[in-house]
Amino acid sequence: MFVETTLLLKTMVILSAQLSVVLGGCFYFIRGANKAYTNDSTFFGMSFKGSMNMKRQLDLIPYFKPPLEYPMKMFKSVEEAYNPETRQLDSAYDDFKEAQNRAEVLQLFKDGYKYAHDDGWLAFIYILWAAALFGTVISASTGINIYIGMALFTFQSIVFGPFLGLIMLEMDENDGYKALKIVFLVTLLTGFLGYSDIYSFSENTFFAVFLLFSLLGIIIVEFIRAIRGLSRKAVKAKAVFGAFIFSLFLLFDFNLIAKGEDMANNWDSAFQLAFTIYLDIMNLLLDILEAMDN
Repeated sequence: MFVETTLLLKTMVILSAQLSVVLGGCFYFIRGANKAYTNDSTFFGMSFKGSMNMKRQLDLIPYFKPPLEYPMKMFKSVEEAYNPETRQLDSAYDDFKEAQNRAEVLQLFKDGYKYAHDDGWLAFIYILWAAALFGTVISASTGINIYIGMALFTFQSIVFGPFLGLIMLEMDENDGYKALKIVFLVTLLTGFLGYSDIYSFSENTFFAVFLLFSLLGIIIVEFIRAIRGLSRKAVKAKAVFGAFIFSLFLLFDFNLIAKGEDMANNWDSAFQLAFTIYLDIMNLLLDILEAMDN
């Protein structure tokens, strides 16, 4: 005879497992980078150089070593620009050239070119992660099959872990560890306040509408950033606002668990809620990392 469990426990079992997979992949990547730096080798095709941050802590910087043989393939990203002849915007593109000797390499550097690296595997893995994440969203939204949904959820967590490690290395892994601690504390606090049902956050229409329009605003700002770019101050302001909003989303979603204990205490609901809270936590973490990045 099976022991009946709460919706909170079901949700936390799924959520904890997925977060463990992500953090495991993240720490594995950072540990591999440290070993590669110590042994002067490569990890995932990348090399790493060390620097000291303001607190005299080791900060690893990932980079691709330049090719050693000629001809050297180089490229320059040409941004979207207005063409006065056609009176239209020319699309952005990558311009590739080959340098036959050192003099040509130096000249191409002056023209804004960089070494071209075989990092297609990174784009391939990113596409796999995006596809798995999209599949998980569809599965959680429609409730088609929890087993397929869990498989996709787990796969995207496995792939996202190393990406998170790379993101932390790109800024400063020491700040990344601080961001993880902040997210952990925020999740505990919002979980306690939301689930204890001190206030019915999930039943407040104004609160729900505020979160919806705030999320739409964040998405619009991200589109503008992708197309036209934003100043560093604007990016930081967006990150701080995003961290605040996703903290409120955690309050809302943990309160949903409390409201669903009697009406939706099943594994399908737990899967949907766990995935929703997972997205809240990951977005909160990414916004905090962006706000801390200098």
